[in-house]
Amino acid sequence: MDYGYLSALHEGLTNLFSWPGILIPVMGTLIAMAASFLPGIGMASLSAVLILWTINWQPESVLLLFGALTGGATFMGSITGILFNIPGNSSAAAVLLDGHAMSRKGLPRTAIAAAATASAVGSVFGVLVLMALMPVVREFILEFGPLERVLLGIWGLSTIAAIPNSSTLKAIAVTLIGLVLAMVGTDPVTAAPRWTFGTLDLLGGISVIAVLLGYFTFSELISWQKDYVITEKPDTHGARDSVWAGVRAVFTHRWLTLRASVIGTLVGIIPGVGGTVAGFVAYGHAVQSAKGSRETFGKGDIRGLIGPEASVDAKDGGSLLPAIAFGLPGSEAGIILVTVLAIHGLTPGTPMLTVDLGLTFTLVLALLLSNILTSVVGVSIAPALARLSYLPVYKIALPVFVASAVSIIHINGGVVDLFVALALGVFGYLLKHFNWPRVPMIIAFVLGDFFEANVMVAWRLQSLGRLNFFDRPAAMILAAMILLSIVWMARKKRSSEPRPPLKPYTAGFAILMAGIGVALAVMAFLSTDYSNYARLVASFFAVLLVAIALRDVVRPKAMAEGALLLGVPRVNAVPMVLMAVLPVVIWALGMGPGLGLLTFAWIAQRRELHLRALAGPIVWGTAVGGAGIWYFGFWANVLLPHPAVSILWR
Repeated sequence: MDYGYLSALHEGLTNLFSWPGILIPVMGTLIAMAASFLPGIGMASLSAVLILWTINWQPESVLLLFGALTGGATFMGSITGILFNIPGNSSAAAVLLDGHAMSRKGLPRTAIAAAATASAVGSVFGVLVLMALMPVVREFILEFGPLERVLLGIWGLSTIAAIPNSSTLKAIAVTLIGLVLAMVGTDPVTAAPRWTFGTLDLLGGISVIAVLLGYFTFSELISWQKDYVITEKPDTHGARDSVWAGVRAVFTHRWLTLRASVIGTLVGIIPGVGGTVAGFVAYGHAVQSAKGSRETFGKGDIRGLIGPEASVDAKDGGSLLPAIAFGLPGSEAGIILVTVLAIHGLTPGTPMLTVDLGLTFTLVLALLLSNILTSVVGVSIAPALARLSYLPVYKIALPVFVASAVSIIHINGGVVDLFVALALGVFGYLLKHFNWPRVPMIIAFVLGDFFEANVMVAWRLQSLGRLNFFDRPAAMILAAMILLSIVWMARKKRSSEPRPPLKPYTAGFAILMAGIGVALAVMAFLSTDYSNYARLVASFFAVLLVAIALRDVVRPKAMAEGALLLGVPRVNAVPMVLMAVLPVVIWALGMGPGLGLLTFAWIAQRRELHLRALAGPIVWGTAVGGAGIWYFGFWANVLLPHPAVSILWR
């Protein structure tokens, strides 16, 4: 058989449109869409189950399924972000910034339709580029060494200047917080623990899912305690909010869609980066390239939704290149694909680009079909999904919290990830309340490991005389892009509006942050095991936070609006305190009783304090606590520590 390019393409089309083979990618797409709509489940959990179920399948059927799973999972993860400000997967984090703001403005249909259309355009672009580059991919990928990856990380971090915020200094400080969080765990050079506080469960680092669910979901649940719905129904009966308005917007901003697709494809090609980085880099580019004022970004600008969505879906095609050519995953989907190939005896590299090229096209075409089907279904069901945004969300905050907490426990089978998520939930809410930018921390956290590892390798190569910047064209191009981005944003900053007065207690929060920063820096310098990189980041972090605290102390403050408790609105203070003390309760009483007590307190704080009114909270708290004791004690396959009170009956 001729294994030329066209023959392999014909073989892939035959596999895709065979009967009943076509049912596999269709069903896989729908299953992936349903799973990704549920926060905390997503592609990784679903794929782990399906890998076991399909272990005896033929390679053609397996590739049809996993190509479809990749396409179906990416877009639907954005829907919960748009509607509820909860990312269905880590790649959807950038979509939260303007997608949810559009929903809050009464434009959920427009936002969902725009996301679906941008997803289709980006994914088709990424797959077409993948098919075009397969013959020459090897030489292209080999151009990216440690130096290029460092510069790519700097480019990603430099997007903080493009994200609307009240203070560049605070944006940089929050970025450094993300880098510090990424360093928690084990030093990649010395293997010494860093900022683990004696906890073995932190030696492997902090889970990305725990960070996303805590930083975005839990912090949002604190804000949900007001009696409002996500979207106020407009008086115009949806005249402004329509599916076609979202579809048209993508083609109105067609050059932004195209550029974001290029960014996503290129970022996806680079091993180890992933969709979250692609989304934030594209978001930064959307703000940088915006004509006129950029103050609308973060407040429901549709360009801030189109750019990340097109980029994240385009990266799926790009991420298959290193996985197919070298067995190097370029994203979360690439990690799963490499695992599937190994299980079924398929070898990445020359075989997948020659004798098994037909199977490669089977995978690629399944991804393409899935992406198109996902977008068509997304546009079709946009009106139905938009109705979910009219829910009184404070009523579902507690079920969402309990479900998310249980999901986090299952990440690594321990409670430390939940404690981290709870801490970041409180921290994320306080940042939002006191008008500190939140997005830079996520960008830095996602890039942190990638950035540090390549910095250390590049530094070592430079010290050995094995690295010359001027001999690497890709490095020079990336450096030029970084400089152009900084110059462009410096010009934008000069035209920004004056800052409003600070909220009450903002200086107190800044002083608290400075104290934590100084403590972490002291820990780094007192230990001989911390690398110079860790000490440098920690010291800059501490100095910058002290400077911000001193500045905020002397800046004018606005008058308080409404009753405050602990510096935040009373209605939000109670759930914030409950999240803060839940780790102590779980440590003392166990997971089940801890969730039961939280349920009781969460419901009771909205009731009058007499026995009849508290009957409902007592019943619900007892039910959740009992279910938790049974689930974690007899059903869930997790190993939780014994509660502290158990010492009384040992």
